[in-house]
Amino acid sequence: MNYKKIYDQLIEKAKADIRKKSIEIYYESHHIIPKCMGGTNEHSNLVLLTGREHFLCHWLLARLYPENVSITAAFWGMCNQRKQ
Repeated sequence: MNYKKIYDQLIEKAKADIRKKSIEIYYESHHIIPKCMGGTNEHSNLVLLTGREHFLCHWLLARLYPENVSITAAFWGMCNQRKQ
């Protein structure tokens, strides 16, 4: 499976939608290039994703970079969050 291609397609779709945070639709901010890999907080490196898309992107990143402890920890955290 081409994880990079799928990741890029998810990001491009979200960018093409020109999303904005609102009350009607829930979005989460995602670093396209993870901060642990040199990504910044600049607008060009951020994209709004649905909760599902965000989870999938972190799953894909964990598959792409299994040796990166920070990426693995971020995905683990998403999988093990407790509802408040």
